[in-house]
Amino acid sequence: MNAAKAAFSEYLEGANLDSRQIYFVNQIVEYIVHNGMMKDLSVLQDSPFTDQGSVVEIFTDLNVWMGIRKVIESINDNAIAA
Repeated sequence: MNAAKAAFSEYLEGANLDSRQIYFVNQIVEYIVHNGMMKDLSVLQDSPFTDQGSVVEIFTDLNVWMGIRKVIESINDNAIAA
């Protein structure tokens, strides 16, 4: 859990995310903690990720979303290499 939160700390602590965005990132952290990785990003189109809106609705700044996606991909790469 700490490692997953650390990976997303830039978004959870440093960025000016609104409450919906923070909720979404925290759901990603929870998913990764329980599953070890997020191989299939299509899960982001289901609850609990969509409970406060879709990815497109929540992340209107595409650069923020792409940064979060890069963190997910990095975690996946590390999990596969381990």
